[in-house]
Amino acid sequence: MPGTDQLTPPTPSPDPEPPPGPRRVWTIVLSIVSIVALAGVLTAVISYGRTSSTSQERRPITTTTAGAPSAPHDPGDPVRPGGVATLDPSARSGDEAAVKNNWPLTAHDEFDGGALDESLWNTYTGKTTGGVGRHDPKNITVADGVMTITSRGLRSAGMAWGRGQQYGRWEVRARTQVGNGYSAVILLWPDAEDFPRGGEIDFMEQPKGDRTETHFVLHYGKDNSQTGVTVPGDFTQWHTYAVEWTPDHVAGFIDGQETFRTTDKEQIPPRPMHLAIQQDIGPFGDGWADGPDATTPAEVKLDVDWVRIYGL
Repeated sequence: MPGTDQLTPPTPSPDPEPPPGPRRVWTIVLSIVSIVALAGVLTAVISYGRTSSTSQERRPITTTTAGAPSAPHDPGDPVRPGGVATLDPSARSGDEAAVKNNWPLTAHDEFDGGALDESLWNTYTGKTTGGVGRHDPKNITVADGVMTITSRGLRSAGMAWGRGQQYGRWEVRARTQVGNGYSAVILLWPDAEDFPRGGEIDFMEQPKGDRTETHFVLHYGKDNSQTGVTVPGDFTQWHTYAVEWTPDHVAGFIDGQETFRTTDKEQIPPRPMHLAIQQDIGPFGDGWADGPDATTPAEVKLDVDWVRIYGL
């Protein structure tokens, strides 16, 4: 809390000096005026600080440490990717892109505890994408080696890795549940909170409730330009989703198979980013994600087995 400093009057000298001359009198007068003016400024600042903290509604703080987004990602108007990629059934497996490409592991979370490790993650408390519902950290649970985000009605949840980096590889093993109205997404979001200029990489996005397709969407440029691919499949099953981001390319993978690549320098994010995992509530994005309906279960879950981060 701000306080005020008390000015202690000077102790009189036992041997007072002779009365001051005219120049010294003016100096003393100006000093007194300056002190009075300074006291007024301090009073005004303290008064303003108290007024601003009590009379203005405080927006909920989404995160508690540096490096995580101050609000869930909101890509504006997502565009369905024009490209389509498929997975080779004969090669489909639980293989990781990191294993196939010998990526060096630098950080990870296996979710082996009984609660979310808050030294690694920050949770959301703000509105979901599109402003339909709200994120509530109570909807995040960890049990049996799996982190689960459970969406109920107009309440969901999201979380962000506490520290970002420029370039690297991120890989996440996840599965989703069928349920209209809930959009599951795993993404990289700019540390600077400067979307769209800072970019966004959605390397697992499933806005439709049947979970029969997943999207890789790369956002870039001041006008939120987008590119990416759509991949068909059964995404209620476990799959590993990965993104590789280097100075000269961005690539996406599912179960170790490359599904997307760009080498266009204008599309490559310009600044550090961090991992985020969330489940949003529709409708939003001009048909991109529908709202809950009569077929929607009471609870819809996004499960994550593990998260692994790799260096270049």
